[in-house]
Amino acid sequence: MLWLFLCVVVVDVLVATFEVIVPNKHLLAVRGRPAVLGCEFTSGPDLSSLVITWQRQEDSRVVHSFYYQQDQLDRQCPKYHNRTSLYVSELHKGNASLRIASVRPKDAGWYLCVVSNAKGTGRALMEVTYGALYSEPRLSILVNSSALKVQFETEGFPKPEVIWLGEHNQNLSYYLEIHDQIEDGLYFIKSICEVQKAVVNVTFTLKNHLLNQNLQRPVFLSYDEDTTDHMIIVLAVLSVVCILLVIGIIWLALQKQNEQRSSL
Repeated sequence: MLWLFLCVVVVDVLVATFEVIVPNKHLLAVRGRPAVLGCEFTSGPDLSSLVITWQRQEDSRVVHSFYYQQDQLDRQCPKYHNRTSLYVSELHKGNASLRIASVRPKDAGWYLCVVSNAKGTGRALMEVTYGALYSEPRLSILVNSSALKVQFETEGFPKPEVIWLGEHNQNLSYYLEIHDQIEDGLYFIKSICEVQKAVVNVTFTLKNHLLNQNLQRPVFLSYDEDTTDHMIIVLAVLSVVCILLVIGIIWLALQKQNEQRSSL
């Protein structure tokens, strides 16, 4: 009876010593870059009984599986095809970390690391957050008869904070347009600041707080309002002339075509 009790105690101790942990329960993944989801377990000398399964916690989709000492990807979710790998050379050290290449928006969510070997079975949960650095803002200058508009366009994720400052660091009013881009999961940002002065001295600032990205683009230019008005008039006249020329060419071509038909 004592022998049986000791056996039970020994088994309980062995099982209790097995654990699966994630060093970081929250991981920030950046678009297009690889992400390493850390997971550690109590290792043993024999890998023949080792089973590692990474899956999505929300719906149990299989992200990566390893057993019989090799990857087993028959049940892997197609969205992760050719993008996942384990550090096989470090499995004997208890490293079950998963590498996901070229992170995408839908990679964000909760992941479950499940490991079992001769010592026991355990699991650990972690969250992956997705972010994308905003691209270099594209500058456009729009001129009309009453004002000058400074416009910047860029793409990134998540929604940013946008600020326009004047020459004395005062906040300026502005127009902000945000569109979801379904295909690549980015937000398209277009912001316009209207200036009714001959000298433009403004600064466009975009902050992506998730990735600690801070873009500042100053714009300084001066223009002659009278010259601008004259240029607008000249461009309008040239546009009308071009339209008349096109109409004239089409009319001449039709006339020539009618003459050829009459001669036949």
